[in-house]
Amino acid sequence: MIKIDTSFLYEIVMIAIESGDIVMSFYDNMDFRLKDDKSPITQADIESNNHIASRLKAISDYKICSEEAIMDYNQRCNLKHYWLVDPLDGTKDFLAKNGNFTINIALIHYNSPILGVVYAPCLHEMYFGYKNYGAFSYNIDSLKNTLARKQINKKWLDSNKIALKENNIAKIYGNNLEYLCLIDENIRNHMLNNINNLQNNYITIACDSIFHSSKTTQDFIKKYDLAVLKRGSSLKVCSVASGLASIYPRFNGTSEWDTAASDIILRESGGIILDLATKQQMIYNKENIKNNYFIAFGKNQIDKIIYKECFD
Repeated sequence: MIKIDTSFLYEIVMIAIESGDIVMSFYDNMDFRLKDDKSPITQADIESNNHIASRLKAISDYKICSEEAIMDYNQRCNLKHYWLVDPLDGTKDFLAKNGNFTINIALIHYNSPILGVVYAPCLHEMYFGYKNYGAFSYNIDSLKNTLARKQINKKWLDSNKIALKENNIAKIYGNNLEYLCLIDENIRNHMLNNINNLQNNYITIACDSIFHSSKTTQDFIKKYDLAVLKRGSSLKVCSVASGLASIYPRFNGTSEWDTAASDIILRESGGIILDLATKQQMIYNKENIKNNYFIAFGKNQIDKIIYKECFD
């Protein structure tokens, strides 16, 4: 049994950062092939996966299930713990060079994530959470500058973390909202002008996918008159956890490795991913690794009208 403490947690954060460096080294390489499910895979996916697997094996004896090395259900169904990894979440965003891709590393305990790290190396956004410990991020400029100086270490990570459960949007993002894309300029200006009070404002901001939106999602957004923040990969759930957005409806296909790491981050921030088929919190280590449709709710949305209507 591995002892999970803050040092172990920050080790996983460091692995994500290292993998981010590997991914970014391929950022100008547009070569890819299509997998059997028609999704793209690049050399960045493969090299990131190899690094994460090697580093995780060096610090724990837990088995690893990755998008690029899927563990059969009969191998994982009775595991108490295992790693669930997406070495490059948002490959389409990576190929589009819009920055909205992440490295996702989660530790699953039976059917739930208990530790998660999500890192967007191009945007210098880092989010992590551990069950009953909390969910945290960093000031984007501070992390960017510390990485550039090659001064990142566990002591810095511990001393500079910012809690997501509190209203720390400005501390995390500052004025660095230039990554917002495909959003109405009036809404963008609203976010900039109300960054300290987004969760208690008359406009409700919903995340939607850059490449994987759907008509059902568009209808949902229109029904509830939601403003839209377009993001890729796990950044959508993390944006809900941080308070940058309040809700994220997902009405097309995802897999467990797409959501596990950001799920525990959202849970520890006070929010929830609600499985629309079961009307329960998402579960993992299913025989079918595909997720049901879901809605991620920030803590300010729990028990409000959209949340309540999901149970009707």
